[in-house]
Amino acid sequence: MINQSKHGFVTNKCTFKKFVFILLVLFNTSSYAAKESVESTHHAMDYKTTRTLINNIRSNKLDYLKNATELTIAFETSKVQNWGQLHYQAAALYSELLLREEKYDELYLHVNHYLDIELIQKQPDVFLSLLESKIKYLSRQDDGYPAQSLSKELEERLLIESSTKGKIIILRALAYYYTSIDALKSALKVSHVGLELAIEDEDFSSQGFFYRKIGDAYSVSNDKEKALEFAYKAVSASEKSEDGHFTSKAYWSLGNALLGRDKNDEALKYITKALAYFTSVNMHEGMAYAQYSVASILFSQGKYDEAIIGAKNNISLAKSAGVFDMQLASMILVSEIFAEQGQLQQANQMSDEVFTILDKFSRSLYKAEFLTTHYQLKRRLGYVDDAFTAIEQELFHYKKHFEATSASNIKTLQVKFEVKEKEDEIIKLAHENKINELKAKEENQQIIIWRLTTALALMLVLITLLLFYRQLGQRKKYHAMASTDYLTGCPNRRGIMLMAEEQLKEQDITIAIVDLDHFKKINDTYGHDIGDLFLVAFAKAAKKTLREDDKFGRYGGEEWLFILNTTSKSTTKGIYKRLAENFANYCIDVRAENPQVNWSITFSMGATICNSTNKETSLNDLIKHADNLLYRAKENGRDQLIIQSSSKA
Repeated sequence: MINQSKHGFVTNKCTFKKFVFILLVLFNTSSYAAKESVESTHHAMDYKTTRTLINNIRSNKLDYLKNATELTIAFETSKVQNWGQLHYQAAALYSELLLREEKYDELYLHVNHYLDIELIQKQPDVFLSLLESKIKYLSRQDDGYPAQSLSKELEERLLIESSTKGKIIILRALAYYYTSIDALKSALKVSHVGLELAIEDEDFSSQGFFYRKIGDAYSVSNDKEKALEFAYKAVSASEKSEDGHFTSKAYWSLGNALLGRDKNDEALKYITKALAYFTSVNMHEGMAYAQYSVASILFSQGKYDEAIIGAKNNISLAKSAGVFDMQLASMILVSEIFAEQGQLQQANQMSDEVFTILDKFSRSLYKAEFLTTHYQLKRRLGYVDDAFTAIEQELFHYKKHFEATSASNIKTLQVKFEVKEKEDEIIKLAHENKINELKAKEENQQIIIWRLTTALALMLVLITLLLFYRQLGQRKKYHAMASTDYLTGCPNRRGIMLMAEEQLKEQDITIAIVDLDHFKKINDTYGHDIGDLFLVAFAKAAKKTLREDDKFGRYGGEEWLFILNTTSKSTTKGIYKRLAENFANYCIDVRAENPQVNWSITFSMGATICNSTNKETSLNDLIKHADNLLYRAKENGRDQLIIQSSSKA
């Protein structure tokens, strides 16, 4: 998980500077060894040498990044020599190398070129490997449709694919894609199937990959023991191959699982191993993940200066590598360090920056966890409105997370997999000709299955009850969300109308309708994204202007309904004047952040006073009267207030 408790980190044995120095030594040593290897093979890449290299990398006997130069030479040589089938195998491996080297634009051109070659399709494993690289590239893009379309194609191919290797490639690609869109249930399902096939095929690299995905599912469902168990399995399987990339990812996952169980010394060992590899091959994405963990450890030790330097450096690194989860996590860590030191305004500034780019987080859970800390910081600073907005969105994203992960289904799949593991043990014994021992264990196996099935049923009942009581406890909160405009965080039409009905019964009020002037031209000229910024700016101005017992809400589009607890024209005019000033200031901020906007936007207001002499007037009549006054303000040139008693309607 990204948001780790600071108390779960280890006590480091060296300073951050010493730690980085050790990694630089490792990097230089590795680079020198790689250079010697290149010089020895550069002039000897004949057909036999090329084939041996390709076969060794395909079978995970050689690491991609440690042999990047040799693989590039093999790819180019086989292309020039027109070695047909061998060249296409090299092309598939080269696509994975480009991905790991983070050369994404070059990868996209390379993959599309080779997928268009008709002969490629006669080598299914090569063709599928290229599709796997392509969906990994597409999963990183903002436009999710191409990746979704390719995932559907892969799902269809899985139904007709006959080879075990082909199925493993497809399942690996789908698990990667489902994880990228936070479809955890789907990722878990294909990982179970993929793991069984990888075990059957003795594909240790893929075993490690699928074990990591299953461990992640346990982590999300907060089963730390199981998460740790599968993290160990991922490392054990990965270390049987020479795939340093997958192995180091397994190290990092295990390190964080160990931190979750307070096994701090062992956690540091695995995180250090992961960072050493990523640094040695200059892999920015992996470095971003590992360096975040190091900065977090320093924070937990109270080494704030070193921690904040590491976290700030990691923000830039993660952003350049496109690892937005780590970019935001590092920003959150900086905010937490400031808050721990009592520098609340600096913490608030960084937290607000995270809030503006919150959608870059890959999972709803990460968004919800951040919003929890964001809410606590706003409460600590006394920013009640911002805190309220944070808690509303926190509930929204937790709801999305529960819908996406469907915890009961995850648990079902997990227990089924545990049963399958027991069945696999029996099959393995049979293959080893231990038939007599098998008969003795069959009865025990049935008992295990019966117990697991019973446990599953009980678990489903408990989860159902938990969700039921949670729903009862949060029904009021979700009801409030249904009355809130998501864009601006203020009441929507339904919410403000209910407020108006209640206040109209209890006291004399003024009903006002506000409309932003020439708003359609803003949308037509600069687009709806800019229009939304002005709507948010107006909502902020209204929150800042109105008194505690005044209310406002978004009535529809750019129209707003105000409930003012006054029947004084001078008071209403004062509110109008302050609102115009505050809105103008917020609009300056919008234009500063969007230099292409040179429009000064204003608003018009029609207000009708309802007092004890016209109590029989309905809310709809008052709104209609205010709307007519608004129309007159528009006809009179806009950017003005017209106010009148409802008795004059």
